Amino acid sequence: MLQKLYEDQVLEIDGLLTKESKRLKLSPNELVVLKTLFGMYKKKLFSISSISKKIELSVADIEKSVTLLEEKGYVSFSLEMRNEKQVEVFDLTGTFQILTNLIENDVKERKKAKSETFISETISKLEQALGRMLSSLELETVRSWYDENLYTHEMIVSKINEHQDSGRFSLKFLERSLNQTKLKSEPVDEAADRAIDQIFKAIK
Repeated sequence: MLQKLYEDQVLEIDGLLTKESKRLKLSPNELVVLKTLFGMYKKKLFSISSISKKIELSVADIEKSVTLLEEKGYVSFSLEMRNEKQVEVFDLTGTFQILTNLIENDVKERKKAKSETFISETISKLEQALGRMLSSLELETVRSWYDENLYTHEMIVSKINEHQDSGRFSLKFLERSLNQTKLKSEPVDEAADRAIDQIFKAIK
């Protein structure tokens, strides 16, 4: 995805590499060389002399940086035939993959933090509604709702608000109500899926 965004000139790669250079564990020299390779991205012809003309680093420093970038998986090299000549080309797919992994991990961490906030909120509401602390088993049950994406946070809070003042409110009662609501919504989702399938079939 990032590679396509870059090739479509949507992604500004220099800024992203500079911003994330510490987390990417790129030295200043490695960063400069990598950004220079991106400047040569269209042709992908690898040449130390071409790089040295574009940046103020010695050939030795460029060669060292290129070796380290290759070892870290940011760049790879191969031989190709162009105009009946064998030339060395570089591939920056590894860089896009490393950046993608970094971004995906950030998203996971944000989701995890958000989930923890939701869990704390739900536990607090349940303990207030029940007038007691939740048992360890009940705490595990609540956590499983979020970890396994069984119900949305909005649905859980809505059901707590709906039933907390009833004389029979309990965690099991709440879970039954959540399951009933979920089951009722599933046929609608299945119908929507079938409709989408039909649309795609019609397009083909």
